[in-house]
Amino acid sequence: MPVRRNIDWARIERGLGTRLPSDFVELSEAYAPLIIDDFLALHMPVPGEEDKFVSVAQGILENLASLRESDMSHGHVPFPEKGGLIPWGDSNEGDMLYWRTRGDNPEEWTVVVSGAWDDWPAFPGSLTEYLAGLISGTVPAEGLPQGFPGPDPVITTD
Repeated sequence: MPVRRNIDWARIERGLGTRLPSDFVELSEAYAPLIIDDFLALHMPVPGEEDKFVSVAQGILENLASLRESDMSHGHVPFPEKGGLIPWGDSNEGDMLYWRTRGDNPEEWTVVVSGAWDDWPAFPGSLTEYLAGLISGTVPAEGLPQGFPGPDPVITTD
């Protein structure tokens, strides 16, 4: 069993104003930040740098608010607005990946991809269902570049 990384989740929850899905918490406790096929990076907190994690998320939410003000977010809003998005990953080509918050239960949050080409596809499942499907090829990489992930995806840590 992997050694827990001991991230201060209470500090993150206070900073973001919400809990995060348990699958993300478990993944973050078990692994350093993950990168899929040298392309898609998960925003995972580093122990002792929880404030940085929150600050990065807040900066991305400010960018999303700017997109909305410019009528470029296709109706998506930043958290903490009702149904607002919270970032959990990005690509080296400018794609952003979010949770769509629904109600007070993070276990019911789904995935939205903001593709670099201004498409915003949604996936009706959890972050781990989405990632497992991308890696196995059972979930289409809508909103992400064609050919991602490759036929034998490599997962590395940052």
